[in-house]
Amino acid sequence: MKKTILLAMALAISASLLAQIQTSISQSQKYQEQDKVKEYKRSADFGFGVGTDYGGIVGIKATFTPLKYLGFFGAAGYYKIDFGWSLGLNFYFIPKTNKNNIRPYAKVMYGTNRAIIIDGADEYDKVYAGLSPGIGCEFRFGATTSHGLNIALNFPISSSDFKNDYDAVKNDPAIQIEQDILPIAFSIGYHFEI
Repeated sequence: MKKTILLAMALAISASLLAQIQTSISQSQKYQEQDKVKEYKRSADFGFGVGTDYGGIVGIKATFTPLKYLGFFGAAGYYKIDFGWSLGLNFYFIPKTNKNNIRPYAKVMYGTNRAIIIDGADEYDKVYAGLSPGIGCEFRFGATTSHGLNIALNFPISSSDFKNDYDAVKNDPAIQIEQDILPIAFSIGYHFEI
């Protein structure tokens, strides 16, 4: 009789513990399912910023993303002396979706990537187009990760026209060059996604 009572108590305690564990597991699964956010691809974004990605010293940029890993972009901007532009492709290493708030990418673009601006010698002032490969990263904020910073490092390839004109400027004794050309160009902008 004593053994039967002990066995019944052990079974009752085991059943109670098992019910609590199952309840705990089902509640945990319920919360995990609620925390899951549906992932969807970002199809486009637009922004404003400074640098060659934005077509000049300052400008605007729009990107169309038909695939999670590929984006086409166009930009229009202004240099101190003329209009600037660029067209290109972004190749995302991490899919461009609402779940990824940091998205590094490689890119290639063609458009205005060099300018000669000389105070007092307007005959040399000119904007040049060329190819510019680069790397960058999108940083998105907020609950929906739909806005944030784009930062890029570009490697402008100078056109032959630019090289010839720059040599002419260097050889002009009336002109003192204050800043030599840099092999890299930075861009930064603020974007909003659709």
